Amino acid sequence: MLNTSEELKSILLTVKQLLKADDENQLFEILNSSDIGIEESGYDNWNGGIYFYTIFLKIGVANFVKIRNEIEKIESDLLERFEVATRHYESENISNVRIIPIAENKVEWDNIAGLNTKENLLKDIDFLNNTMISVSTGGQRIQEVDEEYKRKFSSVNKTLERLNIQNPNPFADLWAWYGKWSSEFKTYQERRTFIRELYSSLQQILAETEQPKLIAVTVDLRGWERIERSLIQINLKHKEASTEEQFQIVGLLCRETIITLAQAVYNPEKHPSLDETTISKTDAKRMLESYIAVELSGSSNEKLRKYAKSTLDLANELTHKRTATKRDSSLCSVATISLVNFIGTIEGRI
Repeated sequence: MLNTSEELKSILLTVKQLLKADDENQLFEILNSSDIGIEESGYDNWNGGIYFYTIFLKIGVANFVKIRNEIEKIESDLLERFEVATRHYESENISNVRIIPIAENKVEWDNIAGLNTKENLLKDIDFLNNTMISVSTGGQRIQEVDEEYKRKFSSVNKTLERLNIQNPNPFADLWAWYGKWSSEFKTYQERRTFIRELYSSLQQILAETEQPKLIAVTVDLRGWERIERSLIQINLKHKEASTEEQFQIVGLLCRETIITLAQAVYNPEKHPSLDETTISKTDAKRMLESYIAVELSGSSNEKLRKYAKSTLDLANELTHKRTATKRDSSLCSVATISLVNFIGTIEGRI
């Protein structure tokens, strides 16, 4: 039968070899990159009966759009090869080839650029899964792990919101999960199955999509929401930038972020000006220099002070550069995020 998986594999192999022999590279690539299925689409009882089948080629929307204007010819050319590959079948016939667009799993990783990583998100989801299974199958006690669970849940939920993905887990704390399992799932196996299915589709989508490599924020930004929003914009604008003016916008965002960072940590009573003059609220460089001098005082912190000052100087210089390039934009973004990480670490946001 044509619609068995083994038979279809054999036919596809033949069709691909026919396309290669005919130097039909475009058709070969379309077939090779498609999710292929076959369905019975008709029956004629003449001469003992003939079954008709349609081959469905599912391709991503982006690739479909590229060939949309020649789709009928492509389908016709592919059908011709399928007819050749199945000409020895007497009571079965491939009568149509249909190429259809299908939405691809897409994760907007740019929305969390620099703030979280795919790796950390998957680890946190694993933690939630494992903890929910453990407390419901005679393992850990809820009282011992609920606070950590709630913290991880909040982080995952916040990240998924930024990615515009609905959180499939409705249990914000383990007592809510207890209410579910104690009333509906009597066996350990039922509870394990429920949890494994809870995040399985999401985990697959996340695992199958690649996150662009960007320097990440490694400190806790709670309470620094304005800085957090700015860092998201920096990464988004940097990725989109292609002109000198757009690169300069990234520099301006970096400058504003550094000013906000300085305002968040600088205390004029605790961090006196190094030159004994009043520091304005927008003079990020002098505010942070005074902050670093106090918070990293002493000979043992001399190298840290030098590093902090170098990072600050680099970020400050790049944010004021008028002839900006893609390279400058990237360096400025990295320097700014590094500075946020450094100051955040001094502040104990780790």
